[in-house]
Amino acid sequence: MALVKDWSSSTKLIGGHLYTAVAVLLLGSISGCTPDTGGRVHLAGTVTLGGTMLDQGTIEFHPLSEGSITGGAIRDGRFEIPAATGALPGKYEVRIYSTAVDENVDANVLAPPGEESELPPPSERINKRYNVESELTADVPEGGASDLSFELDA
Repeated sequence: MALVKDWSSSTKLIGGHLYTAVAVLLLGSISGCTPDTGGRVHLAGTVTLGGTMLDQGTIEFHPLSEGSITGGAIRDGRFEIPAATGALPGKYEVRIYSTAVDENVDANVLAPPGEESELPPPSERINKRYNVESELTADVPEGGASDLSFELDA
C-alpha cells in the first residue's frame, strides 16, 4: 500500500510541475513575445506602371540619413518587407527596378566560365527618375506602413 501511496504523491508532484510549465509557456506566448527587430518595421504596398500593377521588379529603400538599405521583390504590383529585414523609421529615397523579360531567350542556357555570353543585357523598363536618379521618397513611421503606393508613369 505504501508503494501505491508514494507513486500517487510523486505523480501529483510531476503533474503539478507540468501544469505550471505549460501555464508559463502559454502566458509567454500571449504576452506578445516577438523577436527583436532592432527597431526595424514592416513595409508593404503597391506599385503601378502606367496605371497597371507592375508585374515584377524590385523596390529599394535608401535612407536619407544614416542606416541600411532594405528592399524586396515586387510581384503582381505588390511588395512586402517583414520587420526582420525592414526599415528603421525615417525618410527614404525609393528606387524601383524592373527588367524586360525576353520571351525568346532560354533562361537555362548559360555561357561557360570565361566566355562572353551572346545574350544582350536585360533592358530596364522603369524610367531612371524612379531608380538611379530617383525622385521617389517615403516616410516610414514608427509603427511601419502597409499602404505605401508608388504610381509610376510609363
